[in-house]
Amino acid sequence: MDTDLPPYFENVLDSYERGTHNRCVHLGYYAPNTLSSNWTLQEAQEEFDDRLLSEAALSPAQKVLDVGCGLGGLVDRINSKYNRMNIVGLSNDPRQLEICNSIRPKNHNSVAWVEADACFLPFPSASFDRVFCIEAAFHFGSRRRFYTEAQRVLKPGGLLICTDIILRESSFQFPNNARCDSGPQANDIEAFTKRSIHSLLLSAFAPWPDPWYSMASMQNEIIEVGLTAPQIQDWTLQTSPSYQGMVSQSKPQGHHGTRDPMLAALSTLQFLHLNQLLQYVYFTCVKNY
Repeated sequence: MDTDLPPYFENVLDSYERGTHNRCVHLGYYAPNTLSSNWTLQEAQEEFDDRLLSEAALSPAQKVLDVGCGLGGLVDRINSKYNRMNIVGLSNDPRQLEICNSIRPKNHNSVAWVEADACFLPFPSASFDRVFCIEAAFHFGSRRRFYTEAQRVLKPGGLLICTDIILRESSFQFPNNARCDSGPQANDIEAFTKRSIHSLLLSAFAPWPDPWYSMASMQNEIIEVGLTAPQIQDWTLQTSPSYQGMVSQSKPQGHHGTRDPMLAALSTLQFLHLNQLLQYVYFTCVKNY
């Protein structure tokens, strides 16, 4: 099993144990009328989950899988809002699953936790009515392999619900003489910039094996594995205010940057997000009958 875990999760686990972090490990959703409000990140995360669950059209007695379940926030929400559900959370980190184990079933639901790799799901084919993957697929060794596995474990007509982060490769403008096909040369500005951005992100968010994965690749691969064309919503603007409470104001970078790799990575992600150099996408697709 691939157990390469994002370094930032060390801070998340520590904060949770100290009572300063909730179970959600994703960004929040700020509706247009709340973008300038005093919403907390937790309130925005709850709005995010409510929108996910509304789109998922859950109904009693369904079997649901959350791949990359984190600390169990979405599973806990489903467990609290719905009844007679069979809910499974999956992670490759036993420390996260240990925290998840404190969630007790409610409303005649069953809740189970599985340690496994998202690209090799340990379930029979046609097992689930819904598969969620929230803000996690960019960590996986292969998105295509995950889509293949999600398609396999979904029942015919079942729904895959995902959010993902995709860098906008075409948004980076370079001089005409910048070459990206000549290897790691000093004047290869485009390749150097891409490597630098990737390195900064990896310092906290690794694994992120394919940062330049495109929307076209995502759409094509989903169709090729036997799912319907994804129904996509762009949540870039709605999620961008989430960083307000995440980037510490007590450690300003000024003009000289920072020696804190976590802050450098988060600030890089914030810059890309606020300047729409990445897309935060929500999408759903159905397993063909």
